[in-house]
Amino acid sequence: MTDDTDLRSKLAECESIIQQLVARLQETVDENDRLRAMTEGASSYATLSEIHRNRELPAAVRTKAAIGCLSREIPPLAPERAPIELTAEPVRPLSEIVQEQRARADAWLALPLEERERMIAGVVRSDGNGQDDDTGS
Repeated sequence: MTDDTDLRSKLAECESIIQQLVARLQETVDENDRLRAMTEGASSYATLSEIHRNRELPAAVRTKAAIGCLSREIPPLAPERAPIELTAEPVRPLSEIVQEQRARADAWLALPLEERERMIAGVVRSDGNGQDDDTGS
């Protein structure tokens, strides 16, 4: 009788395992049907988004789906263009500018030396002997 009870317990254990497998298979079939119904006509982003939000799926699957969604959910970083406030000045030919500068320099050089010295701050005239006073000593 011991063999008979061992066989029955093993048979009951196998039936229990078979029932668990059938239940799990039915869950998988139901999940597949749900996903097919959900993704029918949906975009790839919508499908990936639904997968990565589904807490019942393994973390590896959800992570891969989340990576696929990143480019749509977070905009790519781009440099921000700073506002530029410009005021345009009329363009003058370089030859005209050079003529004006030369005329100004000629007018300045035409002034007496004493007047030019007064125009330049900090210039003190010396006699050329390295002394800055008028005593000459």
